[in-house]
This record gives sequence, structure tokens and C-alpha cells, in this order.
Amino acid sequence: MASLTQRGAFVAIGGILLISLGLAALGLRTVTTMIPFFFSNDNDLANILTGDGGTGANNTANQQSFLGPLQGVLSFFNIPLPIIDYLLFLGTVMIFAAVITFPIFSRNTDTGTIRITREIDKEKAFAGDFIHVKITIQNLSRQNFDFLEVYDAVPSTFEVVLGENYILTQLPRKGVITFSYVIRVSTRGVFKIGPTKVILYDRLGFYTEEDIREFYTEVLVYPSYEDIRRMEALSKKRQIGKQFGSHKTKEKGSGDDFHSLRRYYPGDEFKKIDWKAFARKNELMVREYEAEKNIRIMVFLDHSGSMGGGIPNNTKLDFAIRATMLVMYLAQERKDLFGLITYASKPTSYIAPTSNKNVFMKLLETLALLEPKGRSNPLAAVDYVMQRLPRSSFYVFITDLEMSDPQLFEEAIKRARSAKNFITIISPFGPLFEAKLEELTPVERALAEAIAEEYLTYRKRVEDALKRLDVDIINVGPDDMLPTVIQQYLQAKNTGKGTV
Repeated sequence: MASLTQRGAFVAIGGILLISLGLAALGLRTVTTMIPFFFSNDNDLANILTGDGGTGANNTANQQSFLGPLQGVLSFFNIPLPIIDYLLFLGTVMIFAAVITFPIFSRNTDTGTIRITREIDKEKAFAGDFIHVKITIQNLSRQNFDFLEVYDAVPSTFEVVLGENYILTQLPRKGVITFSYVIRVSTRGVFKIGPTKVILYDRLGFYTEEDIREFYTEVLVYPSYEDIRRMEALSKKRQIGKQFGSHKTKEKGSGDDFHSLRRYYPGDEFKKIDWKAFARKNELMVREYEAEKNIRIMVFLDHSGSMGGGIPNNTKLDFAIRATMLVMYLAQERKDLFGLITYASKPTSYIAPTSNKNVFMKLLETLALLEPKGRSNPLAAVDYVMQRLPRSSFYVFITDLEMSDPQLFEEAIKRARSAKNFITIISPFGPLFEAKLEELTPVERALAEAIAEEYLTYRKRVEDALKRLDVDIINVGPDDMLPTVIQQYLQAKNTGKGTV
């Protein structure tokens, strides 16, 4: 429905004011011409106003002394007729212009004849990637639109880095116009681009018609891939071994790397006999090699409400997701079986351990949709996994331990240990993910230290309970969380924890 713009309202109100001023000026002019008549020499009203009931020269002098100043004041309001006529004419024209164009604009304007379509180059992207958005505007009517504005809304977490997400243009009849822009997605999750607002203006800019098109384009944003890109770069330069240590599980068997020599027994393959060793010892010796075994790793990712603490986009949960992605990538590169369970008050998603790289995108989608909420129930997560994975595995818990009952966590670890699972607990320490102490005021610093002391007391209770089960908690901050998680995985790989 058409509505009045600020310009149209200004013109209409201005016209009303001009006509009001003109009429007021005309009234004042009438008064100034009537008052001297009342104060003429032949009028007894002048005698009354001057306070002199007599006649003659004295009376005339008194009237002149009274009417002189009054006539001077009235002459100020004696506005010339051309000015009054101009005010009335201009006000009438302004009101006429603001009113007469309304039915014309309403009759010729129909936003329903404008078709809007949106295209994006990809519906799934990693945080930090760029998405190209293209908007096509098509006029289906035979009416020209002289002033058309189209605004395409984007989520507040997205940044328009190239172009503009709106356009102000003309749209000829049966015409087609396109414009595009590039956005940068910075936060994981599911987002919607839209709606699109269409605004039509009349030629004078007095009226506008607005239409909001409630159609959306959904974008799934995976967690940032930057850490994995760095890992891939290190792998290409063959430096990853120097950074993180050995990658093989050394076990005697069939392989390529030499392990040891042993005596020859009937039935051994002749090709494995070490003839140089026979020449030295005068005894048949057989070479044995290292066999690389794969491990089964299961990550228990806690996304309870407390995991959302920290700096926006760098919360404990965000770092936990980054660590999970790195371990996932390393495990798949080494053909280990990687599984994931996410949990809060109950298990929210489960992916069985596998080395199939086709599951990688499904794992990323699961991580992209995680939101911190609820309390933490690790016991429910352990029971869920053990019902589906009875074999021994390497369990990695990533949890801040802040919203879980210590007894509940202790019971979860007991059940996991009873099935001969190897357990490592990586715990992001909350205060380390908050603002730095030197950036806080004295009062804020005192509160932060008190909260940190409370965290330490609670953790001490959990650590004491788990030490009896020979399980240690590794406290980490934002600087050492990723290296610690990778190191724990590689140590498990090296020592054969959770060997398949």
C-alpha cells in the first residue's frame, strides 16, 4: 500500500502552513483597515478610549496622541496583497501536488509485477570463506518504474566485503536488471540470506510503496578450515613429523621398517632369512619388521552451556571444535578409525568410528550445528557409545567439567574403564578463555580471581576422584589446547592405545 514519504509530508504540511499564513495575513489586513474607522473623529468610541467626553480642539489633539502610536503598530501588520496572494497560491499548489499525485501513483504502481530471484555460488562454506550473491530483478508489467530500490538483507554476522547488497535504479517495462555482492561468512552455523525489500517511489518522491519478499536462501557454515590448511601445508613440506613426533604404532609383524632379528624356525619364509647375520653368527636368523596398526579413537565433545564461555567466536566450544577437526583430519590421513559423540544433558549426535573419508563432511556438519546449552551428562554419553561400540577404544573427553556432577563423571569413567577403554580428558580452563587480567579494572580483576579460585576448587574434587581410577585431567587454555589434543592423539597412536 502506498504511503507518504518524508518529502511528501513536508510538502503537504508546508502547503497547509502557507495557506494558514496567507489567511492569517488577510485577516490582519482586514483588522488594520477596520480599526482606523472606529477611531475616526466622528466616532464617539474614540472619545471613550481617550477618556475625554468633550469636543473641540482638545478632543482632536487627544485622539491624535492616542491614534498615532496605534496606527504605527497597525501599519506593521498591513501586509501587501501580492504577498498574501502568493502565500495562498503557493500553499494551494503544494497541497494540490501532494494530493493529486496519490491516486495516479496508486493506480500505476504494483510491486507484485516485479520478480526477484537470488542465486549464490555455494550453499555450504567454511567460516572465513566468501560467497558471491547475485540478485536478478525483472519487470513483468508494461509500466516503467523510474525510482526503484531493492535491499537484500544479510545476517548480522556476515560482512559485505565487495559491492553493495542494495540498488537504487530505474526499471523499464519488461526490463531485467542484476546486481551482485560478495559476503564473508565468519561464524559457523546455519544462516539465512533474506528477506528482500522492494521500494517504489513516484517521480516527485512524494509517495512510496514497499513490499517485503519473505524468501530466504539457507547457508550452512562449517567451522573454520584454516587449521587444517596449515596442517596440510606442513604435511606437504614434510615437517609434520618434526612438529608432532612419530606417527606409527610400532608392533612386530609384516611391514617395511626393520624391527629385530630372531632365530629361524621351520616354516618361516626363506626370503626373510638374513644371510649376513648367518655369516656372522653361523646360525640362521630371520628379519622381523614393524607393522603399523590403526587405532580407534572416540571423541566425546561436551557442548553444555558453560562451554559457550569466552570471547565471541573464540569460546571454549569453538576451540574444542577446532581441536576435534584437527584430530579428525589426522586420523583419516593415517587411516585410523575416528568417531564422534556430542552431548549435553543427553547425547545429541553420534557418528560411529570409521576411516571413510566420505564421512568427513557429515562430521563437519555436525560440528557446525553445535550450540552451547543445557547441563553436562557424560554418563549418558558413555552408555550410549558402549551400547554401540563394545570394543576397546581410545576415548578423548573434551569438556570444561563446569556443568557436570563429579560423581556422575566418575561413574562414567568407571564404566568406560571397565570395558578396557583408554581415556584422556582435555579440559579447557574457563578463566583462561575470558578477558586478560591486565585488561580488567581492579574490581573486575578481584571477581575474576575469585571465580578462578572457585573453578580450581571444583576441579580439584573431580581430579581427586579420577586419580583413583588412574585418569589425569589435562587443563588447557586457548594457546595450548590445539597442540595438546594433537599430542595426545599422536602419543596414543605411537603407543597403540585403542588398537584395532
